Amino acid sequence: MVGTLENRVALVTGGGSGIGRAASLAFGREGAKVAVADVNADAGEETVSAIKGFGGENTFVHVDVASSAGVQAMINQVVQTYGRLDYAHNNAGIEGDFTARLHEYTEETWDRLMDINLKGVWLCLKYEIEHMLEQGRGSIVVKCGDTALMHY
Repeated sequence: MVGTLENRVALVTGGGSGIGRAASLAFGREGAKVAVADVNADAGEETVSAIKGFGGENTFVHVDVASSAGVQAMINQVVQTYGRLDYAHNNAGIEGDFTARLHEYTEETWDRLMDINLKGVWLCLKYEIEHMLEQGRGSIVVKCGDTALMHY
């Protein structure tokens, strides 16, 4: 490990795959304690195992970011486990239905997309910021922009 983030704590939502997995591994390689959060427990645990493989300290947190209680519990678990929260990468998100045009979406599909991709980001920010303000510092990255809503 390089160690530039030693003694720091990072939380990555959507850490079980894609960009979230890559970010989790990067934080771990740099010496941060990483909380890998995902709704997919198997994928999240795989990321945790990969970080442990090169000596990093980390934990898996099961969360649906669309749930206020779930996000609060996630943040509280991270802070209780590591005593702080220095970095957050709010990466959890889902894609639109590429087999349907926007006007063909069901209301249920649209609501789930908005609950995860918009409300989920807001909930994470809401509770992360509270802890970061209390400790006097912190950094947050929000991944945006890979969801295609229109397909014609």
